[in-house]
Amino acid sequence: MEDSTKPRRQSSVCAWVNVIYGCNERCTYCIVPTTRGVEQSRPVESIVDEVKELVEKGYKEVTLLGQNIDAYGRDMIPKRKFSDLLRTVGAIPGLERLRFVTSHPRYMSLGVVDAVAETPTACEYFHVPFQSGSNDVLKAMGRGHTREKFLQIVERIRQRLPDAAITADVIVGFPGETEQDFLDTLSLMEE
Repeated sequence: MEDSTKPRRQSSVCAWVNVIYGCNERCTYCIVPTTRGVEQSRPVESIVDEVKELVEKGYKEVTLLGQNIDAYGRDMIPKRKFSDLLRTVGAIPGLERLRFVTSHPRYMSLGVVDAVAETPTACEYFHVPFQSGSNDVLKAMGRGHTREKFLQIVERIRQRLPDAAITADVIVGFPGETEQDFLDTLSLMEE
């Protein structure tokens, strides 16, 4: 029988490492909090040990995983910051590339952008699902952020890392979405 507590690795170069499980958000369209439970951050030492072991086995790239990765550490005593974890993992000797997903615009701190800029192994890549460019739709979704907040994040990334890649998820056709709401989403994507 397979041990579900041990990750399956399908590459000998790139590995995925969970740093936080679950989600405390209640976006109206999402089942994750129900299926995965509340946020639970892994201890820094456990994450570092796992990444060191991967590097010793020859892995070159690690992607840190979390449904809402920017919430990392807020459930811990004392509280921790995801930006500090990025710096710590990024400094592990032998690690060549460090990535992470997924950032929630409500919680993504500008300190995460700074950590990526200051950590040589961190890839200049940000996945920030804004879901809609319409504040009315974002409110109906229960996202807890606005179009303007997302644009502040993009501005900070562009200031610190002008060539960084920024990707996102978008939902169109959300119940009650108007043509103008849809056009607001298109315009945000163009910005």
